Amino acid sequence: MSKPTFNVDQLITSTDASKRFGELRKRAQKEPQFITENGSVESVLIGYPLFEEMHERLAQLELKEEERVLLERIDHIDQSPSSTKSWKEIRRVED
Repeated sequence: MSKPTFNVDQLITSTDASKRFGELRKRAQKEPQFITENGSVESVLIGYPLFEEMHERLAQLELKEEERVLLERIDHIDQSPSSTKSWKEIRRVED
């Protein structure tokens, strides 16, 4: 998986971020801001519209993956019906 790319203008130390948070929030509306600690990116500040877009895209991808898995299982059952069991065979019978 590739890592996100960013430019030096998007990097800010955690110390500077705490001092200039209002400015940082405004910049985050235009592009993600990467907050560093000891030279490593530790946090990313993004605007809410981008967060919503990412959230929606993730939800769509999760639904597509669930559909893919279910279709794969259905295909397996169609190819090998003898590998299945009925609900009556597997349900727990209480005395």
